[in-house]
Amino acid sequence: MLLLGRKTAVERVAAFIAEMDKRIGAETMSLPMPRRDIADYLGLALETVSRAVSRLHCDGILNFVGNTQLEIVVLDRQKLRSFDLPA
Repeated sequence: MLLLGRKTAVERVAAFIAEMDKRIGAETMSLPMPRRDIADYLGLALETVSRAVSRLHCDGILNFVGNTQLEIVVLDRQKLRSFDLPA
């Protein structure tokens, strides 16, 4: 919990997606919960989670499958995990 307080919103979301990617281990990953629940879990606002996911998408780290954006493909796992490294 202490570490979560020191991370930016993008770092928190990236760490969450990296953990889900590690657990699921599939090419395409369905997010295990809607963004509102992810926001509650990470202690962030819904809009903040959406902006963080959009940033990861714009940075070429992940991509969406379909229009719902509930299924994602991690394009650059190394870059995604680099957000979770201690400073």
